[in-house]
Amino acid sequence: MNKQIRITLNEKQHKKIFDAAASKGQKIQEYVLDAIEQYNAREQLSIYSPTIRIPEYDFTFIDLFAGIGGMRLAFEEAGGKCLFSSEWEKNCKVTYFENFGDTPSGDITKIKEKEVPSHDILAAGFPCQPFSIAGVSKKKSLGRAHGFLDKTQGTLFFDVARIIKAKRPKAFILENVKNLKSHFFN
Repeated sequence: MNKQIRITLNEKQHKKIFDAAASKGQKIQEYVLDAIEQYNAREQLSIYSPTIRIPEYDFTFIDLFAGIGGMRLAFEEAGGKCLFSSEWEKNCKVTYFENFGDTPSGDITKIKEKEVPSHDILAAGFPCQPFSIAGVSKKKSLGRAHGFLDKTQGTLFFDVARIIKAKRPKAFILENVKNLKSHFFN
């Protein structure tokens, strides 16, 4: 069974590895795997056992409606460690994997709370169209439901609330949609 690891590199390190992989006609993942295998082969001949340094993190977070990982980049840059991500769109998942080396879980509506690890911060960029001023106007003009009555996108907010209730993170951050607040008070 294949397992995944994630390595965070600064831009200079990433460019160096990217260029080295390209010069050998490899993807970054292939190049890094070859380097790890070569390192392990060398270390088996050594009398010293290798030590693995596990980095310390300031906080942990989860990345819901992850897209290609913009929120994750910001949170990692601030010292966080991503424990879980969710995204249903196929092309976004592929790009997310290319960016971070792991594939987000799929549709949040099908993910049970127990599958989500405990975390310090929940980040969610859920679809804003059912709540945004422009999105509501468009949906009204098409005779479609908007806000929480939009059964496809409008109810995703409740999946975020479901996970917050179950996991009780220290904080959460949701996409800033000006009109979202009015749906609670109208």
